Amino acid sequence: MTTGISEPRSYGGWRRSRSMGIGSLDSRQSIVVLSATMLPLLAGTLFGIQYAAYLLAPAAVTASLAVARRDGVLLVHLAYAWALWRWAHWRTHTTYLGQVFTPWPHTFDMPGLLAPTRLLDVAEPGRDRVGVVHNRRTGQLSATVLLSPAGALLADADTIDRQVAGWGHLLAGLANDTTIRHAAVTIELTPEPGTQLADHLTHRTDPAAPQLARQVMGELLAMAPRASTNLRARLTLTCDPSTGASRARTIPHAIAELLRSLNGLPLAAAGAQILRRASATDLIRIVRTAYDPDSAAITDGWETLRWSDAGPIHTREGFETYRHDRALSASWSLLEAPRQRVSHDVLLPLLSPGRHRRRLTLTYRTLPREVAAQMLERELTAAAAREEYRRRTHRDPRARDRADADRAARVAAEEAHGAALVLWTLYVTVTVTHVDQLAEARREIEQAAGHARLKLRPAYGGQAAAFAAGLPCGVYPGDR
Repeated sequence: MTTGISEPRSYGGWRRSRSMGIGSLDSRQSIVVLSATMLPLLAGTLFGIQYAAYLLAPAAVTASLAVARRDGVLLVHLAYAWALWRWAHWRTHTTYLGQVFTPWPHTFDMPGLLAPTRLLDVAEPGRDRVGVVHNRRTGQLSATVLLSPAGALLADADTIDRQVAGWGHLLAGLANDTTIRHAAVTIELTPEPGTQLADHLTHRTDPAAPQLARQVMGELLAMAPRASTNLRARLTLTCDPSTGASRARTIPHAIAELLRSLNGLPLAAAGAQILRRASATDLIRIVRTAYDPDSAAITDGWETLRWSDAGPIHTREGFETYRHDRALSASWSLLEAPRQRVSHDVLLPLLSPGRHRRRLTLTYRTLPREVAAQMLERELTAAAAREEYRRRTHRDPRARDRADADRAARVAAEEAHGAALVLWTLYVTVTVTHVDQLAEARREIEQAAGHARLKLRPAYGGQAAAFAAGLPCGVYPGDR
């Protein structure tokens, strides 16, 4: 009798969007390189070789900036981000002084992208109250559900496969709801001294309990790790009432539609247990502790705070860091996902306990069926154009180009058979309380990302936006 051992299930199917261009260049790079090449030639033809010589050096520098990279980011994009950040810094837009330090009528505004938001405390008949964040600039509404993720370390392969498939079905269902703008899943890891278990047992141990029971609990306490990490998970759903077949005419109607979608999410099938829908007090506490980690130790009085109290007193956005109250944060965004298929626990290194406060956010933007079909058609056309360019220039295709073309064709075929298309990315934020800890915290994140086979890049010039993307406020940096 023989026993067969099944291979571990792997997952993939994602690819980075690529526009039409020359070789491995995208459309913008191709235009810049062609312009830098043709301009000196055109000047030499029309005005003489002397004018072409004048333009040769600037054209070479421009072409180099269009193809050279730093940390995986094009130098021209990096220079553009730096110029925008310097302009905002010169106009003091990178500094925020809240509440009494801000002139009326912006006294109680939140910082940056959160300035147009307000918090609504909504009562739903027969259920607990829920907090909804309303963005008055875009009209979007966001609600959050607090989760308790089920551990997969002891789960069998079939259970894991069903949970991954359940998450895929959940995202496909969001694509069918035209009012849903985007969703975000956030995992927060907060280091703790490890005294919670001891305090819990001390207050709950009965002196009259049997000696054996008290001895067992004492041994378990002695074997428990001295340091622990508090893990919190949540999902934020954002809708746009102005879209969809039945457009909501009023804010209450839009909130009712949002809560209907939130309550109907099949999160249990995806391996997550719903604790409750986040109330207004929950949202205030999450945002406040993100800006001021020391406030997490406060246990009473959160019910009396307003939305303006959740924000910081002072923030200062640097090009690579973000200072808020008594803490300092650095954020990264996803540059490249693993090109190979991965196992279900690929993000485990980033979700493992560390020495510093960490927040990981996965954002998903589901596309309507017709928009998805058009986007994939453009991707296939761009891949075919690159292949035709290589054929005419007698260049052999690279292995990466062949693999990318295969993935584009496979994704288009899956969409044609009814699969949904989702744009996703990842943001990671680490927070420290002293500037001397920042270098160590950065190394910790970069090493964890390497073990997870992810390429992250610092959010140059966008630290405040990347920080806000991890808050339950419906901020999606991809929106304009």
